[in-house]
Amino acid sequence: MFKNYSGLWLLLATALAVIFVVAFSDDIVIGNYTVKKAPFDKTLLASESDDLPGDSLIVPRDSVVQVKAETDSLPQSLFIFGDSMTWNLALRLAQYAKANGHTIHSVNWDSSNTKIWADYDTLANQIARYKPTQIFISLGSNELYFKDLRARLPYIRKILEVIDTIPYVWIGPPNWQKDSGINDLLEATCKPGSFFRSEGMHFDRKADHIHPTRKSSALWIDSIMRWLPKSAHPFVANVPSDSIGKINPNIVFLKALNK
Repeated sequence: MFKNYSGLWLLLATALAVIFVVAFSDDIVIGNYTVKKAPFDKTLLASESDDLPGDSLIVPRDSVVQVKAETDSLPQSLFIFGDSMTWNLALRLAQYAKANGHTIHSVNWDSSNTKIWADYDTLANQIARYKPTQIFISLGSNELYFKDLRARLPYIRKILEVIDTIPYVWIGPPNWQKDSGINDLLEATCKPGSFFRSEGMHFDRKADHIHPTRKSSALWIDSIMRWLPKSAHPFVANVPSDSIGKINPNIVFLKALNK
């Protein structure tokens, strides 16, 4: 019985061999025509990681599209929130608010990260309370060396989902060492013109060699304000005069969670 089908088996084997050769070769050109091959090679050799979320979202910095928007001349309701980097950033941002007719509110949550802000309703409550027209996010410093960055993606997306259509600037962490990719992930996930990359900037730091000093944080905000015209939501942000003094950023301090 096998002999009766030997010719058929040989034909099938030959056809499979041809399919594999074509699948793993370049497109076939015949005269002025090009035969596009199906992506069998990608399908057959795909690993499990190819299907995991986030891989396709981490894109090179050069591929992130910059936007050009008109400057919003209306008074803004500013809101800055995040980890322990927030306090000193808020102090300088408050001076910009005072000098330009804006209001400001702030939340500094020690040792917080994207998971904590995504898991709790603190952000939603603060947005409902203060109704900001511009948000600044200071998160990522406590996630610089996480190995499984794709696990952070749902938390980042949740935060942006809560923010919804409110313009925002995600202030990238002030790296003190090379990170494992959190800056690339944040930049790729944020809307174009909504991520300020702090990596590579010089910072004078406190005794812990991590947190920028108050003066360095002020210069940090100055850099962000100079970049603001290139952002998705430029607004009036003239440099405050030296005589403006210390301005209350209306900040709420939240203690670190024991987990």
